[in-house]
Amino acid sequence: MSTRPRILLLPAALLMVVFFSAFLVFAAVSLLHSASGTPGYSLPVTLNNYLRFFTDPIGLGVLGWTLVFSLALTAATLLVGYPFAYLIARTPRPWLRQLLLGALLVTFLCGSISRAYGWLILLGRRGLLNEALLWTGLIDHPLALIYNVSGVFIALLHFTLPYFVLTVFGAIRAVPPQIEESARDLGAGALRVFLQITVPLTLPAIVGGAALAFSLAISAFAFPLLLGGGRVRLISNYIYDQLFVAFDLPFAAAVSSIFLLVALAVLMSFFAIERWATHAVYRRAG
Repeated sequence: MSTRPRILLLPAALLMVVFFSAFLVFAAVSLLHSASGTPGYSLPVTLNNYLRFFTDPIGLGVLGWTLVFSLALTAATLLVGYPFAYLIARTPRPWLRQLLLGALLVTFLCGSISRAYGWLILLGRRGLLNEALLWTGLIDHPLALIYNVSGVFIALLHFTLPYFVLTVFGAIRAVPPQIEESARDLGAGALRVFLQITVPLTLPAIVGGAALAFSLAISAFAFPLLLGGGRVRLISNYIYDQLFVAFDLPFAAAVSSIFLLVALAVLMSFFAIERWATHAVYRRAG
């Protein structure tokens, strides 16, 4: 490689060094132990914080629940988001496409805190949804939609959906409609065209969008905190408690390091699936 391309890569390399150096410092702190009664830490260097986490059923339970919850949310995002992206990409009405895309893009103007409080208003016992259901007579008493898993799941689904839809939308638009029309002319039904042509050709984007949705779900903090009411705790909330309630910085650093490695392992699995899907699509096209 010549000198000039290496110089062009220098800003990105420096950014990565700064980004990962923060994690290295946190990992180094995880090898220390907390000073009793203070937020500080001191020597000696040990692995006690890691042993403590792996022998703590509560911490392991929170990590396991976070993985299950995030994977379920990713699956729901895929099931809801792909048809929505297909509708936007294939609608023959440009005004409808622009309207739906605008509705998605507007969601990026709201922060997590404002979204969470908005869902509190919508899903509360006297919220708009319960009031509407009571008024129509579909329910006799308000549904418990907040301070439980349901409220957190709905709010996070709303949060991850635009990222997935916009990722898959471009891939669907890149599939020439003439291919689908040719398949229909040869006698394939709409469902067969969708499952055997559209979905396989957009499979790499589906996996990439799912990986993005998973990364957003597994790192969620504000939604479980505000909509979970202390009953729904993901690993980010557990780390926060260790850091700002128990003032145990080394243990919080150890949990963060473990969490980062687990999240990276799952994301690497997504990327491996994406590479396999890309090769499969190329082989199918060839």
